[in-house]
Amino acid sequence: MKTFKLALLSVLFFAFTGLVKAQHITILHTNDIHSRITGDGPEKDYSPEITNNDEVIGGFARLATLLKDEKAKNPNGTLVLDAGDFLMGTLFNVNEPYTGFQLAMMKKMGFQYTTIGNHEFDYGPNKLADVINEAKKHGGIPQIISSNLVPDPNSPKDDKLAKLFEDKTILPYEIIDVEGVKIGMFGILGVDAAEDAPLKTPVQVENQIKTAKAMVQLLRKEKHVDMVIMLSHSGEYPDGKGGFEGEDVKLAKKVKGIDIIISGHTHVVVPQPYKVKNTLIVQTGAYLHYLGKLDLDVKNGKIADFKYKLIPIDDKIMGNQELTDEINQYEKVISKKYLQPYGLNWGEPVAETSFNLMKRNKKGYQFTNLGPFIDHAIRTYVDEDGGGTDVTLLASGTVRDNILKGKTGVITPPDVFRVMSLGMANDTLPGYPLARIYLTGHELKGLMNVLLLSNTDDGYVFISGMKAYYNPKKLMLTRIKRIDVDGKQINTSKKDKKLYSVTANTYLLSFIGRVKKLSHGLVNVVPKNKDGQPIKDINNALIDFDKNKPGIQEGSEWLGVIRYMQKLKDTNSNGIPDIPLKYKPDHSNRIVITKKK
Repeated sequence: MKTFKLALLSVLFFAFTGLVKAQHITILHTNDIHSRITGDGPEKDYSPEITNNDEVIGGFARLATLLKDEKAKNPNGTLVLDAGDFLMGTLFNVNEPYTGFQLAMMKKMGFQYTTIGNHEFDYGPNKLADVINEAKKHGGIPQIISSNLVPDPNSPKDDKLAKLFEDKTILPYEIIDVEGVKIGMFGILGVDAAEDAPLKTPVQVENQIKTAKAMVQLLRKEKHVDMVIMLSHSGEYPDGKGGFEGEDVKLAKKVKGIDIIISGHTHVVVPQPYKVKNTLIVQTGAYLHYLGKLDLDVKNGKIADFKYKLIPIDDKIMGNQELTDEINQYEKVISKKYLQPYGLNWGEPVAETSFNLMKRNKKGYQFTNLGPFIDHAIRTYVDEDGGGTDVTLLASGTVRDNILKGKTGVITPPDVFRVMSLGMANDTLPGYPLARIYLTGHELKGLMNVLLLSNTDDGYVFISGMKAYYNPKKLMLTRIKRIDVDGKQINTSKKDKKLYSVTANTYLLSFIGRVKKLSHGLVNVVPKNKDGQPIKDINNALIDFDKNKPGIQEGSEWLGVIRYMQKLKDTNSNGIPDIPLKYKPDHSNRIVITKKK
């Protein structure tokens, strides 16, 4: 009898479970939008109201249409997520602390959750709070989830951001029911991303793996969720063997219980979810080139099956006209506030090009034409309008975009700004301001020895006005043998106190004062003023670009590039200056450090 009952129960159990219908959940996701509201390409080419007529990728108007269409396929079972760095990269971001325009628009388009990336801190933690607060006033925000950021309770520098954690505008985690599936979400700022956000201070970043383990324990054991999703601004890279490696892969190996990692920060396209144990990792690259779509079949709270695709956000998609109109109006606001004071307008051509100027290629930043072009432009700008300099430095890592020929070849102020979009000089001039310090020949030699350690890719520094010759067989920090400034060899003896002026943006120059620490005390470089007095605050070294006006009239790299462009020759007599052919890749003089045997 007992055997019969057990058999009957078994039959009923399998019959019942066979009838259980799998829940279908769709996750739409993005990462590293970087304020590419009008797409990633020449501003003049972007036309979201017309299809099949341009090569510009992305843009909010097209994304809005795509999100609406995709959500309609599974209206009650769709999540729209973002993995951070939604801000910083175009002229749109400069006015965000006063309007919250982008976050409110993301909410309007249907984004439900996002996390904080390193570039959200580019204006500091309190400015980030201003962005969020203004967006809340003007349409609301996607729910921000951040689990390992800890504001300093004793510092006013992040008190506004601290209040947003206190009033639950920013949550450490969130639980949501989607089609009967209880989903827990948390957000992580990665190690590399945290190091790339110096202006986050005094906000602290807790250990990523410990935080993830604690979040999974809380969500799984105490909140009894069925599924865990991590919004991660950490990332991964191809490992050269057909797979991936990096922070998210490492975390997935060490932390059990995460079903999906929506990844960002590294700008890597992951064509299909990369599986680490039971964790799926996805990433869309950057700049809204793609919308990721992950379709899940969930049975008994577990992923039974999935399908994935990256959907191109291109001009086959008709843009949302309402958003297009709003964006066009906002362009006028930004133009009036940030461009017109410098005699510029949003869509006004400043130059044109018959070829692309690229920030990098397969070999790295130092083998392309955009870096030397910017470096020459800044040198000319400083020499003609800023009192001159012996040496200019340009960090390749701060070159954020290309200048593309596109259909028309026309270059506008927003196109140039995207190339040098980081930082803020003052309330009307975005971008890190240019400053000038003074170093001895001995210090220049030491600086070049340090730069030689990072003379590849992101760490590469373009140099104008100076050449350094080195012996690669020598020990590190002793390789530089000779320094030429303005074509002449200089005395690099410690006894020679002659000073040489060095110009760069304040972000790069702030690192020069830390050379001693970075070289573990082996090299000491002290930024000085023209009288040889040490400079403690780099903002005291700002260059005045108009001595006829009271105070310091600051200049920035992107503005310097525009001023250089405006003075170029109009070779085809159409009223627009042309980028000279000497800046084509095969014409550029990009050798700044020379081996000497």
